[in-house]
Amino acid sequence: MPAHQLIDREQQGKIDKFTMSRSIQEATKGLEAYEDELRKASAGGHGVATYLLANLDDGRAATLLDVHEAMHANACALYQSASDQGLIAGAVIVLRNCDEASQRYKFDDPELLRKHSQLARALEQPDLYSDYYPLPARGSYCFKDSQVTEVEHQQPLTTMRDTYQPIALSLEQFRADGYYLLALKGDIVNPKVRGYLKQVQMLAPDCLDPSHLQSLFKKMERKSH
Repeated sequence: MPAHQLIDREQQGKIDKFTMSRSIQEATKGLEAYEDELRKASAGGHGVATYLLANLDDGRAATLLDVHEAMHANACALYQSASDQGLIAGAVIVLRNCDEASQRYKFDDPELLRKHSQLARALEQPDLYSDYYPLPARGSYCFKDSQVTEVEHQQPLTTMRDTYQPIALSLEQFRADGYYLLALKGDIVNPKVRGYLKQVQMLAPDCLDPSHLQSLFKKMERKSH
């Protein structure tokens, strides 16, 4: 049974444990076949296949806590490989998901600076895989609300969908998220940072701006006059 039908039946209270178990087993077999094809394409140097493998590992890292660190590290290595192959989405996710230095307020960390520069360079270049967008992302500063989904114990499949379902982003949306990241994780007194934010405004005037960068820069501008 397709996943959306399974969730619909769960919400209607018409699902039983046997049906759920059988459907999950079928979905697992389908996922394994899909993943095998991705691995073959990735081994052949296809950046999008590498990115999609990373996205799968990202999802596992979020749900399998006992192997979270290993899965997350593997996902980040694959995202980096996709970035090296010319995929802008890869460079965006490397800085978004694979940076720990800024969380510790170490903005002069060499690895953070490398990832920041890598994304800035990528955004100046055409994407070699532009025809393959939209691509999934498990988070977005501009286009997905980061609020934690309330757990509904009677509808576990619905909760998992709402929590872990990736959002599909176009190339332009990835670019907007990328510039937002450059502004968020850059030196706030650097004039380039305001330029990054202007790029966000042009690409995504409806950006959610969860870190309130727009209001922060407006306050700074008022103080400077």
